[in-house]
Amino acid sequence: MTTPGGPEVLRYTAFSGDPAGGNPAGVVLDAAGLDEDRMLAVAAEVGFSETAFVTARKDRTLEVRYFSPKAEVPFCGHATVATAVALAERIGPGELLFRTRAGDVPVTVTDGGGALRATLTRVEPYVRAAPNAVVEEALAALG
Repeated sequence: MTTPGGPEVLRYTAFSGDPAGGNPAGVVLDAAGLDEDRMLAVAAEVGFSETAFVTARKDRTLEVRYFSPKAEVPFCGHATVATAVALAERIGPGELLFRTRAGDVPVTVTDGGGALRATLTRVEPYVRAAPNAVVEEALAALG
């Protein structure tokens, strides 16, 4: 799918061999010329929970940003799997490194009998205090 006047958006399903199952994700393999507002607009147009945008690539190392239809998110597992498979279809299986807002994520893509499979090492989680304004807004929304 190509958005009008925009980048090519690939639609993949992670965690399933059935396009109607799994977790759908949008993938933009060349988002180098897109600013944050345009990536958000493309993600909203795609309408999946997340769309991955490859903003730079050097060999098998990719700078990747993830957007929901409403905001940027630091990381998304199923969009990472979808992006890895989409790239491996073009350059072949092997080791990839995704540089994300949440940290570096090593991904291995293998060819398992004609079906590409991506496995990744999760980003080590961390906890930080939410700003008071965010807590107050969340509590107000809950009534």
